[in-house]
Amino acid sequence: MKKILCFFGIIMMFSSCSVAKRHEKKKLQDFFLPIESKSLVSDGIWGDTCVLPRDTMNGLEDTKMKHWCYWDGSIVKDDEGIYHMYSSRWSQSLSHGEGWHIGTKAVHSVSNRLEGPYKDLGLVYPDFYDGLGHNVVGLRTKEGKYAVVVSESLPGNVFISDSPYGPFELLGEIKIDNNGFYPGFTRYDELDIGAVKAGALGKMSNVMIFVRPDGKYMLLARHCVPMISDDGILGSYKVLGDRAWENMPDTPQYYMEDPTIWYSDSLYHIVVNFHKKDVSYHLTSEDGISNWKNRGVAFDKKKSKFIYTDGHVERWYTVQRPTVYVENGKVKAFNFSVIDVHKGKDRGNDNHGSKIMVIPFDSEGFSKYIADLRKNDELTTYSTPIPQDWEYSRIGKKTNVSKIGFDSIVNTIYFNSQSSEIDDCSDSFDYIYKEMSSNSIIQSQILSNDFYKSRNSVESGLMLRNDILPESPYVSVTISKDKKLIIRHRDRLKSKVTKVILGEYDTPYWIQLQKNGEKIECYVSSSNKFNWEKVYEQNLCCDDKYYVGMISLSDKGQTGLSRFKDFEVNAIDNPLRDGIVMHTFPDTIPSRGLIDFDIQINTKRPLYVWAELENIQTGEKYRVLRNIFRYSERKKLSYDTGVDELNPENTYWFVVKAVPLHGHDSESVCSGFKKIFIENK
Repeated sequence: MKKILCFFGIIMMFSSCSVAKRHEKKKLQDFFLPIESKSLVSDGIWGDTCVLPRDTMNGLEDTKMKHWCYWDGSIVKDDEGIYHMYSSRWSQSLSHGEGWHIGTKAVHSVSNRLEGPYKDLGLVYPDFYDGLGHNVVGLRTKEGKYAVVVSESLPGNVFISDSPYGPFELLGEIKIDNNGFYPGFTRYDELDIGAVKAGALGKMSNVMIFVRPDGKYMLLARHCVPMISDDGILGSYKVLGDRAWENMPDTPQYYMEDPTIWYSDSLYHIVVNFHKKDVSYHLTSEDGISNWKNRGVAFDKKKSKFIYTDGHVERWYTVQRPTVYVENGKVKAFNFSVIDVHKGKDRGNDNHGSKIMVIPFDSEGFSKYIADLRKNDELTTYSTPIPQDWEYSRIGKKTNVSKIGFDSIVNTIYFNSQSSEIDDCSDSFDYIYKEMSSNSIIQSQILSNDFYKSRNSVESGLMLRNDILPESPYVSVTISKDKKLIIRHRDRLKSKVTKVILGEYDTPYWIQLQKNGEKIECYVSSSNKFNWEKVYEQNLCCDDKYYVGMISLSDKGQTGLSRFKDFEVNAIDNPLRDGIVMHTFPDTIPSRGLIDFDIQINTKRPLYVWAELENIQTGEKYRVLRNIFRYSERKKLSYDTGVDELNPENTYWFVVKAVPLHGHDSESVCSGFKKIFIENK
């Protein structure tokens, strides 16, 4: 084994030499091309001096500011080569704040040129709430129809037509499966004070939908949580992860909005705006779900300007709502909603207003840059050793050393495994592991291979084994590329393996093995990293020292890629951190107010667990449950509100805290809450 480890180290050192050339970092705005000047005008048009003169032939605007202010805007090309922009407008007699709140309408405009000018053809759906619409975007469906999606002013509605000119009919309201994640990330809820004041509870905002290369519909809303639909454009869209920028270095964690998403150059891309400063960030991901990376500032209003081919420059005060136009897999342009002054200074019947600009884009230069970026990422990942407290070995029959790397930015091991065999009396596979001598918990998120273009069939998972000898007893749990959860165990040295297929599980995958004495338990979560389900239990006799780790299994003669994110091992009697690590809090409860749930605490000291229900609408709090955890353990608990009937029209916070023994809630070492609803009778 030591020889293999040494050889692996040599490979890593050699690979690191290949990352000699530093990748030149660019911003997305570096690929904006000069705008072709068609009609540079100063006289008789609206606008502050900073946007005069300007080309009124670009994008969509009311040049005299006699009728409309325009906002939003996304472009769809029809089969005849005509460009259709779907956007919102309101009367210029309204201020900006009044306009987008109460006067906004969904509007359709056309142009023979991508950059415009676009001609306003009127309302998209005049017979539905008089055309009410904001956050308006358009797209082609998988079937080739034309869809217009509206949020903010509506709950999140889709209108459909066979023709880009309409008529557009209401198809329905977008359906969301929050999948155990916080509902406020998909629709406005009671924690959003602005939405409460505006009466917008339950509405979606900044919705953007596009068709992925795999044929699935993907939806992003304001908070940039990835949502996927297998059932059509209305959904149900299943939430598959946290916010794309969650805990991302050098990225704001609040006041982010207006995301646009697309797929090009083998990556998924998001541009999202930090509206406090009108700075947009460019994020990328390999699968569009996980491991989003900040690629830098996409557009900075203070440092940016729109340049024309004749050298003329425009500097708009407000630049928001970035929206991409992609054609044949290449980015061709970006739209921006722009205002010449601060939003608060755009009054009704004045000389200020908003329009939509279309900025051409250097798609070839961008493609080359992204190709170099991906190559640099791969070189960096595979030249970075796995964390020092983990070891790698080939168990059993020797093959070429596997290609293994570590992406420290997203805390993910990339594991390209060779031909594997663990179903017989002797094993042959690649293993990344730790040696343990006490009861432990190992867990990892298995990044999905059903959403990732893996080369070959592969299983990814965790294994606990008595020894690293090929014939050693073990228990393993893996998820296959076709989404099957597979348990294997070998009870004795050199005995045959028992294999159990537990059925299909959907992305995301969090997998956990717990060892407590001879009892090995397997837990899986396909919602979020707290809602674990026990799926299997098996006894395994281990020596004082045993091994836990990650496995990647591929077919004979093939190499398969596995990705392990946020992997860790906890000694049960000496955990890495105190607090709640697992729970089964429900999404709905009976009106009687009874809640049965499991909860697991990791702790080095005795803790109280407090649980309490609170009515969101009235603020009323109910009976408190208190239970002692003297050491790390999992318990089944029952909470009773103490009332005969909860109001089914209201919603509730279920709050749980872990507090030091004889402490109080201000000394909480861990707390959490979940929004829950009353079951329909």
